Amino acid sequence: MNRSAALLLAALALSVRAAEPDLRLELTRESLLGTHQRYRQYVDGVPVVDGEVNVSPDRTRHDLATGAERRVRTTAHSTAGDLVAINWNGALRFVTRVVRAERPLEPIAYFHDAETGALLYRQPLYFTAKTARIFDPNPVAALNDPSLRDQNDAAAAVPPHAYREVTVPDELNGPYVRLVDLQPPQIGPPGAADSFLFDREQDGFEDVHAYVHIDRNQRYLQSLGYSGPRTIAAYAVPVDAHAANGSDNSFFLPSASQAGLGTLFFGDGGTDDAEDADLLIHEYGHALLEWIAPGTFAGTFASEARAMSEGFGDYWAFSAGYEQRRESGRDPFCFADWDARCWTDDDSQQCSYPPGSDCLRRLDSTRTMADYEGGDVAGVEHRNGQIWSSALREIHVALVARYGSAEGRRIATTIIFESLFGTPPHPTYAAIAGRMLDVDRLLYGGSHMPLICAAMTARGILAGATCGAGPRGELTHFQSNVRDLPIPENNPEGITATLTIDDPRLIERIGVRVDIQHSARGDLRITLIAPDGTEVLLQNLSFERTADIHTTYGIDVAAAQPLEVLRGLSAAGTWQLRVADQRSLDTGRLLSWGLVIQFAGDAPEAERPHATGPRQMIPVVTNVVGATGLRFTSEVRLANPSASPVTATMIFTPSAQDGRVTFSAVGVALAPGQTVAFDEVVSALFAAVGSGSLEILGDVRVASVTSGQEIPPGLDTTSLHEPPLITAPLDTAGARVNLGITETAGGSGIVTVREPSGAVTQLPILPYSHVQFAVPEDRGAGRHVWTDGGLRRRFVAVH
Repeated sequence: MNRSAALLLAALALSVRAAEPDLRLELTRESLLGTHQRYRQYVDGVPVVDGEVNVSPDRTRHDLATGAERRVRTTAHSTAGDLVAINWNGALRFVTRVVRAERPLEPIAYFHDAETGALLYRQPLYFTAKTARIFDPNPVAALNDPSLRDQNDAAAAVPPHAYREVTVPDELNGPYVRLVDLQPPQIGPPGAADSFLFDREQDGFEDVHAYVHIDRNQRYLQSLGYSGPRTIAAYAVPVDAHAANGSDNSFFLPSASQAGLGTLFFGDGGTDDAEDADLLIHEYGHALLEWIAPGTFAGTFASEARAMSEGFGDYWAFSAGYEQRRESGRDPFCFADWDARCWTDDDSQQCSYPPGSDCLRRLDSTRTMADYEGGDVAGVEHRNGQIWSSALREIHVALVARYGSAEGRRIATTIIFESLFGTPPHPTYAAIAGRMLDVDRLLYGGSHMPLICAAMTARGILAGATCGAGPRGELTHFQSNVRDLPIPENNPEGITATLTIDDPRLIERIGVRVDIQHSARGDLRITLIAPDGTEVLLQNLSFERTADIHTTYGIDVAAAQPLEVLRGLSAAGTWQLRVADQRSLDTGRLLSWGLVIQFAGDAPEAERPHATGPRQMIPVVTNVVGATGLRFTSEVRLANPSASPVTATMIFTPSAQDGRVTFSAVGVALAPGQTVAFDEVVSALFAAVGSGSLEILGDVRVASVTSGQEIPPGLDTTSLHEPPLITAPLDTAGARVNLGITETAGGSGIVTVREPSGAVTQLPILPYSHVQFAVPEDRGAGRHVWTDGGLRRRFVAVH
């Protein structure tokens, strides 16, 4: 064992008394990749059962002692009654480990505190599974038999072949689902001694059914890569399968004390809700959204955020059962078609469906945003949610038709879920639809943009002519000089930051860019005050416990009060932003803010703006997650050194796109001597993800940093008929290095990379576009020769 591994274990700081830890080689294994060794820490001669260090062939050390979950592992040194040590809440604790079998062939290890004898926990040392009976997803869908009825929860209401047998853990208690009994009727979950081959008339059936479908849904997400630190809803969600006082209702209740967590409750009224997998997965969908953005989707009944949550839940259940319904021939767009079949029940069953009901809701609604209901009453969120669920369903079906069932579902799920991370406050359908387009650009090169646009424009969520397009020069950004201002907590007065604008033109459309660092953004009340005194509430207090605000009210998300009241006003004067933190315990800072204005008469540019004066090109700016999981973002500073105001035009061209037709452009107004800062320029100014080039037109000074590395506007260049560029030797040992090339003159061509070995790589490049490729470690030893390849001009950037 080398010294660095020893230091790693020493750094665990687990000891509660003076002791010198030592490491002992415990295990050696061989694989195709080489030799693997595991060392164990000992303190005072006592083995630490979770103090392991694994040494892989690449000498990477995986410390298992400080994982998010406590992990206890049996060792060769631990026999019945042995004294061992464990990591208990970050401190070393000496315990006795006793093994006994509660039933034959079922040994369980009991860990007792060595001093007090108190039982800390028990760990089964055997692995087993039991056969259970479920519906998949429900009898109507599995058998394509809409004649079935609940019949007062009778077992005879469904034929035996409606069930499916699966294996489940012996105690129905796993890492993703925990069965509980929290609400009346007080019906506890079945125990390990029970047979799980229940029929639907027995209370244990609903518990088994809920466990299997929620567990399966989580495992599907994990199969897509949402595992480990990327796990969505990384906890055993409590599930009460007999709850809600026996009513015909189910719901997800977020935790009041732990952000992102919550509990699922399913009622027994009518058809027991936990018998229909559609309802189980719909409610679990709320738990997934709460984990991603705590409190963000808990808006008013009329809000798009709440409607989106309901629509997402319907879609998520549809996506899980789509193939089973297609195989059986059942209508795949009928949501909760078993739960609806209780209208022949006795009144005592509390069925809430009218006679003849076939579905709780449908996934092929023809509703559009023109049908959106604004009345803030319970139930409107489900009707409005059908606009969203129908759009997601259309995208899903199109992808399955293109790629097949498994791949189509994977792509649809990935696009939809990735669009939800970093959700802005009070999200709108349009905001998330735009993020779906961004995700598709980033992950799939924009290959699915037409079908996403088709689904969203058909429902009026996005505008057809501009679907997927960013601003095209019609917007001007004005930034306040007030930056990084502390926000006092539990103070209704808050802070006020100002912005003075000299431009007297009339406002056609206005947005308010706000960047705030705060651990619970729902604590904040944000108000814009116009020069004439008009106040517009941008954000009111809410139950959101998601951190931070990085959004533009009125453009990315809807303001709490309409900003349209400012239309027709002159922009000139002093504007104010008031931010008040009206709750205690959480503090924050106003990082920056500004106004984004479309003036009367300004319209999107039909063609890319061209320079009539100074012009600079930053070869690459980014808003991406790299191969190692690190997020790369770019900071840009513009400075006006003159004594006159200047408006610069910033033009973003996504990588691998033709910048003559695919670009976003924004004007930036700078007062004399002013410097404006965009900390995450791709998202802050263009509401985009991915990488690309950034052209700046105007007499300003420009600086750029991408994740700590300076990328100035001027790098090495070559033009047609000029000598090729030659790179210096690259130190790639132990590091990932990319080489990037950016076209700057509006032409396309082929870049040829010739290596000292003679190997040649050719890269096609589009006008104003940026391309890059990784440099393997074995390329760092020599020079790289870049020949022109027919380009009129390009940049070469190493980053």
